[in-house]
Amino acid sequence: MRKKLLLTMVIVLLLSGCVEKEVIDDVNLVVAVGFDLTEDGKIRGSANVNTYMKDQPVTDYLMVSESKLSRDVLSEMQKQSPDPIVIGKLQIALFGEKLAKQGLSEIVDTLQRDASIGERLLLAVTRNDANNILEAEFATIGAAKYLTNLILHNKLSRDLPRTNLHLFLYQHYSEGQDPFLPILKKNEQTGSVEIDGIVLMDDKKVVGELPNNKLLFFKVLTDQYTKGSHIVEVPDSEDSAVVKSISSSRKLKVISTNPLKVKIDVKIEGFINEYTGKKITPKIKEQLAKAFEDQVEKESIALIQKFKELKIDPIGIGDELRSKIRTFNIKEWRERIPELAVDVHADVVISETGVID
Repeated sequence: MRKKLLLTMVIVLLLSGCVEKEVIDDVNLVVAVGFDLTEDGKIRGSANVNTYMKDQPVTDYLMVSESKLSRDVLSEMQKQSPDPIVIGKLQIALFGEKLAKQGLSEIVDTLQRDASIGERLLLAVTRNDANNILEAEFATIGAAKYLTNLILHNKLSRDLPRTNLHLFLYQHYSEGQDPFLPILKKNEQTGSVEIDGIVLMDDKKVVGELPNNKLLFFKVLTDQYTKGSHIVEVPDSEDSAVVKSISSSRKLKVISTNPLKVKIDVKIEGFINEYTGKKITPKIKEQLAKAFEDQVEKESIALIQKFKELKIDPIGIGDELRSKIRTFNIKEWRERIPELAVDVHADVVISETGVID
């Protein structure tokens, strides 16, 4: 027994000596990348590299190269770098608008084949070129941290649905759901970067988008709220209220298979954080809940109609139909999307308010 234990320890020591080590001072850590389509059809890659100085904040610099293939972009960058380029700390990948409309399959495939890149890598499409976003001023926080914080904050506390490499790959290869990604744009007046809605994709490329004011209703259909807020107008009044700490859930029920019809039940809970009127009475509370329900139902139906026209399914209805109907043919789903009838029912519960008289 002691001989076996000794032999195991020797093997472990030998194997650990074979692991390639990388010293942070001897490599260039790429933390953010951008991909754009050039006028002559090449892929232009931009890599945001962190540099570390003793007792100094982390600073960024940008490396740019072009190639016909996305997988060769990094190889071209190596020729510009005095130290090896390492992408194991990559946090976010950006895709220029022109490139996204042509298709992202090749580039996403390149990312997923690199074992050093984690599945939680954030993805986003940019207005105009991704290079333009990475060249923005991010002060001492750096591009990667600023952009990842921007997306994660809006995912956790606002209306942005969950997206990362793992979810994108599932949606991309699934026949029952299509991908979507956040849009980032540079504010030309302030120089800052902000979220400007989401893009909608079929199985290959961008085919449409949704503005920021539609994201709450999209997230209710596709994801779960854990936080968030929304302004609700009181019917027949100039007053309004802020419903805060919104949480939501949704259930899909198959009504019939011929014709194809489903019902989506949405439940939303929250409390009134602010009210422009004098007092919140039980009647006002009931009116606000009903107004919120009507708005969710109306906007959700409008979104689903848009998806049917584009023949896309970002909600994942096809996946749920496949799991609930044994005879459902997922191969025919994209062509059957326009014939789908959807009924949306919202149930809003305002659990707490301020003082109620």
